[in-house]
Amino acid sequence: MATTTSFAATGHLRVLQDSVDASHHGVDIVLVPGIGTTSPENWPFASPEWLATLPGSGAGARILSYEYASPFAGTKPSWESILMLGYDFLQHLHDARSQSGPDPTTNVPLVIVSHSLGGIVVKQALCVANKQFPRYGPIINAIAGVIFLSTPHRYGDKTTSFIRFRDLFEATTGRNLKIPNANVQQEGAILLDLADRFEGISFRTPILSVYELRETKNSSTTLRSKYQQLVNREACSTRAPMETVIGLNLNHHDTCIFTKSVGGEGLPEFNKFIYETLHDGVHLAELRLEGQEYQYATMSAYSPTMSEMPLRVEQLELTEWPSNNATGWPSNRATEGTSLSGFELVYPTTPNAVIRKTLNLPCFLLNAHSANEDFQGREDILERLAAELLPSKNIVTASGNGLRQFVLCGFGGIGKTEIAREFTRRNKSSFDAVFWVVADEIAKLDHHYQQISLALGLEDESECKSQVVSREIVKGWLSNPRKQLSGSDELVQPGEASSEANWLLIFDNADDPMILADYWPQGSGSILVTSRDPLAKSMFTRRPSGLDLGPLTQQDSLSLFNHLTSIFNEPEDDIARKISDALGGVPLAISQMAGIIRRQDLTLSEFLELYTDREEHANLYETKFDTNLVTYRHSLSTVWAFEKLKPHARQLLELISFLDPDVIGEDLLMEASVGLLSDGAQFKKSNYIEARADLLQSSLIQRDKQKQQISVHRIVQDAILATMDATKKQFMFDEVVRLLWADWPSAMPKPSKEPELPQPKSTGGRLHVGRWPVCAAIYPHVLKIHQLWPSIPDPSEATSLHFAKLLNEAAWYQKERGRTKDFDGFFDTAREICESSAHPDRDSLLADIYFCLGAIAMDASDFDTSRVYKERSLDLVSKICTELGTADERLYLAYAERGISRIQDRRYEEGEADLKEALRIRKALGNYIPRSGEANLSWSLLAQGKLEECNTLLLDSLAGREKALGKDDRESVRTGLILYALGNLRAAQDQWDESFEYHQRAWRHMRATVGERDFYTANITHKIAEHLIRVGRNEEAICMINAALDIWSVDPSAHRNEIARTTFLKGKLFEATGKTQKASIALRVASRLRKEITKEDRDVKSLTTEDFDRIVAFWAR
Repeated sequence: MATTTSFAATGHLRVLQDSVDASHHGVDIVLVPGIGTTSPENWPFASPEWLATLPGSGAGARILSYEYASPFAGTKPSWESILMLGYDFLQHLHDARSQSGPDPTTNVPLVIVSHSLGGIVVKQALCVANKQFPRYGPIINAIAGVIFLSTPHRYGDKTTSFIRFRDLFEATTGRNLKIPNANVQQEGAILLDLADRFEGISFRTPILSVYELRETKNSSTTLRSKYQQLVNREACSTRAPMETVIGLNLNHHDTCIFTKSVGGEGLPEFNKFIYETLHDGVHLAELRLEGQEYQYATMSAYSPTMSEMPLRVEQLELTEWPSNNATGWPSNRATEGTSLSGFELVYPTTPNAVIRKTLNLPCFLLNAHSANEDFQGREDILERLAAELLPSKNIVTASGNGLRQFVLCGFGGIGKTEIAREFTRRNKSSFDAVFWVVADEIAKLDHHYQQISLALGLEDESECKSQVVSREIVKGWLSNPRKQLSGSDELVQPGEASSEANWLLIFDNADDPMILADYWPQGSGSILVTSRDPLAKSMFTRRPSGLDLGPLTQQDSLSLFNHLTSIFNEPEDDIARKISDALGGVPLAISQMAGIIRRQDLTLSEFLELYTDREEHANLYETKFDTNLVTYRHSLSTVWAFEKLKPHARQLLELISFLDPDVIGEDLLMEASVGLLSDGAQFKKSNYIEARADLLQSSLIQRDKQKQQISVHRIVQDAILATMDATKKQFMFDEVVRLLWADWPSAMPKPSKEPELPQPKSTGGRLHVGRWPVCAAIYPHVLKIHQLWPSIPDPSEATSLHFAKLLNEAAWYQKERGRTKDFDGFFDTAREICESSAHPDRDSLLADIYFCLGAIAMDASDFDTSRVYKERSLDLVSKICTELGTADERLYLAYAERGISRIQDRRYEEGEADLKEALRIRKALGNYIPRSGEANLSWSLLAQGKLEECNTLLLDSLAGREKALGKDDRESVRTGLILYALGNLRAAQDQWDESFEYHQRAWRHMRATVGERDFYTANITHKIAEHLIRVGRNEEAICMINAALDIWSVDPSAHRNEIARTTFLKGKLFEATGKTQKASIALRVASRLRKEITKEDRDVKSLTTEDFDRIVAFWAR
């Protein structure tokens, strides 16, 4: 055996070999030995001859060795002490990398190689670096690969882990590890916890885990053999997403001298990993550098303060700082698996600004149905779920246990949702929070995440406006689930209760699992997914985690059938078994057939005779099911149960098949039943109740009595739809469209021309938040009929246009709730319908669609697209109004929107003319109260130098709103926009103090109306930062810049222009204050973003504030 390391008294990094080119070395290779194992000086990595065989940068690598004293030298040894070395190693690595170059985002690749227990030090360091990403991000992003040579990862339970790690220690040191028996469980838990945490970070870097194929001599006792394979394949695997596992024909001591592997076993795979890692390392680091620079420049974590000392902030009129600390928001940066623990203050705060906010825990948002008393079997599946998802009860370190995830896959009706529901019911008490999320549509995910935010207390009703913001806030909390929100991120001290909450998130019916990407948290917690897609098991992890759910076993099928039929007649046992087998072990099919037996009071013999009667099924076999699916028998059973229903029950189920399966309000069904179930006579409520009872007894629907809601299985809907002929589908689709439209509170003003189609519940509700709850309840049903639209044969022109109106309104509602793109395809379908329609209402609807698309494009800074749509909208509305000889609210809006586009294009005179015409129309309509149109007009006047006219307009507008609504009204953001424009006007007049005062009033007003995370608030926050820079209050300016960037970064693709401009401001501030390194990064990122937007390649030094102002909306300047 080779000589062992003589460790220094304290840990340090030693350079074993400098890079060949000292001015620009290509890669750092850091070696971390085990305790009492071969010194790194004797590893091949320290051999110039071996290094010369490596490709590219590897041959000239800088080789470093981490040397440390044994952490078990004290009188009370503990595995906790080796974890402390992880912090020490990380700090030394950070220092060494910082000294190697001035740029913290240096892209020199890093390869870490560890042997034996040295790998424990490395894993702890990587977990800490991930937890404190803002500080150690450059190290994480530089890592090109990690090699663990005979490093154990986990062995079974706590006791086994402790014993096996102890054996390894004693084999490498020749010393006994004396730890009291009373501490064995705790010590084993420390080791298992590290394994859990390392798996939880899903480290996405190539990892090579090596195990030994030969046994190693140990300090034998009567209870263990003299030779032992210390680290086998199972023990060494880290379960990391990009891990390769190989064996070397060596004992434990010699795997660090891997070139000696007997017979060269494992060496081809080892060399391939080394070559590929070094070959790809530079490119990988460069890609990460670009993303890292973006993060550093645009996130507040990059430059929390201008100084290194704690701040004393003067009391401003800006008394409430928009910081995560003060408001108790979880940072959305946690969604990237990072934490600000151990890093500098994010924002300066006034004294006593840190408020501890206790969340509403425990918090359980579950699907509303009560426990399923008919649940049978599946105990093996429930035990597996418990093993995979239940949180550890042992808290031995400050960090959490990482993300636990499991997917239940299988065809519809096999019982995925019921198993998830039963697991949740049994284990709810093991979690501080459990959230059930219906995951078949993005809109439902958004709605559920907003409900989670409200239920936890992360937001209140007044803040909860944008569903996109709510989503990011919830993801932030799930990624760092503190029981109390505050400015501190304290670690849990020994003996203290954990400050982290345990949570379970159920994504039910995630049949398109890719849509979960924007909702998937990082950090610690448990996620259970149900999906028909078997590939879901491999989503968001390289190691499949889940199982394909099969039918019930024969015994479980029989038990469920007997339980549901309550027939325990021994002579009929054989018949029950035949029926159970015929139903194929599909729980939903068994439930439905048992319902028929109960409802028709059949004996089992009678049922079996009916079920197997070919003539009885003749018409069912003509139904076009997908016979390639294992759901065929179940679909057949569903339709057979449907055929046995009374007429009213059949009609009600057909209606339900056109609605969202998860939540159908009974008030909606009752409203539809008035026409559907009346049979030409006066409607009786009993008709609906009897039909509902028939469906419940047949197990075709479920009911939540408390919430007065119905739900239905998707497979039931599919089967019923398959039986409907074209005429029936047309009729039912038309009924549902009319039903939903009649209840929809419209955002658009009343059409200029009296429409032939029915009007919605109300009109003119654009931006009125009071209508949102009604829209939220109807929206899932719109999604359902939009899915069915391609299957509706030859709908009438009236039905088609009616449907298009509903789609346009529903899409605009999503825009109001924070969506910036996609809109579930509603706009596309609505336009296709209109463009092929000759209905009299067509032009009016098409004008509305163009209006909406123009406004959305403007908000997304797509000014050219916005202009096109606004021109089209005005042309259509103007044509209608000319024919009618009238001017109304719609014509006002069309002129106002075109005026906005013309101002954006710097066609100020034309913009002024459009907006003045719009105001003339609105004043003529009566009940005139100034709105945002006056603010927009003021921008065109300001740009033309018409300062006096601009001043009169704005002051009169402000006075008009104060007269109608009171001073500092909270009716909408409109007053804030007028105050913003007044601030800009005063700046143009060199009245800077008054300008600052108006902008502060606008800042407070926008926070109070649209909330602290709205893009209007971000605009004025940027403006406040400009004022603070002007008066030299640079630290407060950085605070405001970071606040604006945090808001933009919630949806960075939609706000790329604004991020570029604010990042440029940040860079110029750093440049002015001598922070050249940070300035360089910020300006580089801003320049790159601007080039992507404008396609204009400019040298960063030539760019000015005006260049960035031009890429954002004029009202944000």
